[in-house]
Amino acid sequence: MQNAGIAALGLNWRYLAFEVHPDRLRAALDGAKPMGFLGVNLTVPHKVLALDMVDAVDEQARVWGAVNTVRFEGRDERGAWRPLREFETLPGELRSHGFNTDADAITCALREDLGLDPAGAKILLLGAGGAGRTAALKLASEKPAELFLVNRTRAKAEAVAKEIRARYPEVTVLLGYPAGSADLVLNATSLGLKANDPLPFD
Repeated sequence: MQNAGIAALGLNWRYLAFEVHPDRLRAALDGAKPMGFLGVNLTVPHKVLALDMVDAVDEQARVWGAVNTVRFEGRDERGAWRPLREFETLPGELRSHGFNTDADAITCALREDLGLDPAGAKILLLGAGGAGRTAALKLASEKPAELFLVNRTRAKAEAVAKEIRARYPEVTVLLGYPAGSADLVLNATSLGLKANDPLPFD
């Protein structure tokens, strides 16, 4: 998908996938800068870990506590940080800049693609990892009527629920499945990343 978009724009770029162990994430990010990578996307389980590994953090990433996009930047002759794609040659001073595009993408997709406003809705969220936590916090900020959290490891869901109650005390957040129907079921688990993955629930 990314490479198709790059080709459509006529850019001489390539989007590649790399499998990186969490213990090697910092080394991978630090190593990608001098290699001339323009940036990287991160998925599970790296999003939360990367927050403390990048050189600069965007306000949205700080608010939601996770990084899913890293842009590599260089300092120009005036001392300003600019994306590496704007340089003809690799500058001497480099940094990694972390962003979070997940949170806004969730609510944008709900409104534009599904015509659903999270405000006042009854929502069931599956998953409380990096993406799940971000989704839960963003959805809570939209003031749903009820937000139900389900996660394979209950402790993670409890931690996210505690954070929501601290940030948004007016929001009703519950653990487990609702007794009746829900306006929205959102899958934020890793199920679905592979072609033969089963549905996260029946």
